[in-house]
Amino acid sequence: MPEETTPPGPLIWTLPEPPGRPTTTLNRADILRAALAIADAEGASALTMRRVATAVGASTPMSLYRYVGSKDGLVDLMIDAVYGEIPLPRTVSAWRPTLERLSLDTWAVIQRHLWFGHLVHTRPPFGPNALRYFDFRFALLETLGISADDMTRITAAIDGHLIGTALQLAEEMRMRSRTGLYTEAQLGEAAASFLQPIVDSGSHPAFARWVVGRSVVVGRGVSDGADAVDPGESVAWTLAALLDGITDRLELPGPS
Repeated sequence: MPEETTPPGPLIWTLPEPPGRPTTTLNRADILRAALAIADAEGASALTMRRVATAVGASTPMSLYRYVGSKDGLVDLMIDAVYGEIPLPRTVSAWRPTLERLSLDTWAVIQRHLWFGHLVHTRPPFGPNALRYFDFRFALLETLGISADDMTRITAAIDGHLIGTALQLAEEMRMRSRTGLYTEAQLGEAAASFLQPIVDSGSHPAFARWVVGRSVVVGRGVSDGADAVDPGESVAWTLAALLDGITDRLELPGPS
């Protein structure tokens, strides 16, 4: 049987917040804060209208619909709140350092809200903060005299990198919570029993050399050097490589 479809709800920006009522203290801002706190702590899967209603002291989840229209409306507010936390550069220098700074600042915000990777593509990001962010980026890229298609490719490449990293990190956090392997030492100890036989077998020599090079396991134990790669460092390295490639491919002015 075909999967049942659910029409998307209207954008929250088309639904003005209703006036308050003397019988309740509910308001859109408090509902948004509660939703953000739940998602930040437990991820996108924990976000339900029932959980939010409980957090704000509403009698039923239906009480929230007057303020946000639907769960879609709440997600609209959440996505736009994240965009609102991203600082836009006060001064614009050359395109490359400005775009790099903006992208790293974007990652710093997304890293605080890893659920963003799961939800950002579920709704049209047309809130006021999102539009402010997109307008700044496109205005910056317009100075290069490139086509709208090329501007789209550049922004898609950067967003794919940042959001993809957020998704990976969110899944890792879920794994760590599920297994109780919260520290690198715990994770390395658990991995050693799987990795050491592979290293010892000699059947995958290149993989084994990588394992040893990363100092993941030594002998039958875990090496003190089994530290995770810092996500921020990895994000910055890959971002620079992306921008290097874009600069070369489109023959754009280099860093300055």
